[in-house]
Amino acid sequence: MADPLWLTYAWADNDEGDFDYLVQELRRSGIPATYDKIALLPGRKLWAQIADKISSEPLSGWAYLITPNSIASSACQEELVYALERALDTKCEEFPLIGLLHKVSIRDVPLPLRVRLCVNLANPDWIEEVRAGVEGEVPRRTLKPQIPYVVKVHHNYLGRDNQNAIEVRPRFGEVSYWRLAFPSNGPQPIQWGTGPANGGGIGAVTFGVFTGDYENVGGVPMKVVGAQSPLSPSTSAYAVFEGPVPNRFFFGTSKETFAGEAQGLIIELDS
Repeated sequence: MADPLWLTYAWADNDEGDFDYLVQELRRSGIPATYDKIALLPGRKLWAQIADKISSEPLSGWAYLITPNSIASSACQEELVYALERALDTKCEEFPLIGLLHKVSIRDVPLPLRVRLCVNLANPDWIEEVRAGVEGEVPRRTLKPQIPYVVKVHHNYLGRDNQNAIEVRPRFGEVSYWRLAFPSNGPQPIQWGTGPANGGGIGAVTFGVFTGDYENVGGVPMKVVGAQSPLSPSTSAYAVFEGPVPNRFFFGTSKETFAGEAQGLIIELDS
């Protein structure tokens, strides 16, 4: 059986069973986990026992659950100091010290852990990253397929009640002669154009404007709007709707302003 992974956490992070779930998932994946309440004797000095566990017992590594609670906990901070001191004094420099991020950003990570492996528990591959850290291997990461565009929905766009907007921009490079098309039997934009990325307002000038109909896009007739005005990672196309946005639409590019069909893809929005 593999050596256990020691876990440091704030007791408040188990009020709703979050820490128990963490331990459960690690063990289910073949990573034995141990921690104070099952490894230490009650009624004896806590830090002496922790130091002994880290320095003298076989461990596969040490992980610190970094949350707003643990960052605010002086007890967790003391255990962090103990763990680092004992691990570096008695183990080798390669002894795995892993930060597990939950509801915090990397900026909130205690400085001693920032230079070591940090695993975000929001990542679907977090268990594989922990396993890789413990075993000293490159993690087996599953990449989520990505389209060439960043797509966002802005509710109450620019603070306007009941107006929502779809934003589309390329991840890299620049595209012109862009097209947005929406099912003919569904909501149509009341305003559209280009503007700054990440929810900026639509600019006053859009050139090479195009409107029309696509008879069949993925088996659905669609109404199309577009322009020559270039899009880039800092400039997006926006379509504004009165009420809910369509749950699917087409985005693509054409060879010139008033050319026929555009090349692109159907984008499905989360409901």
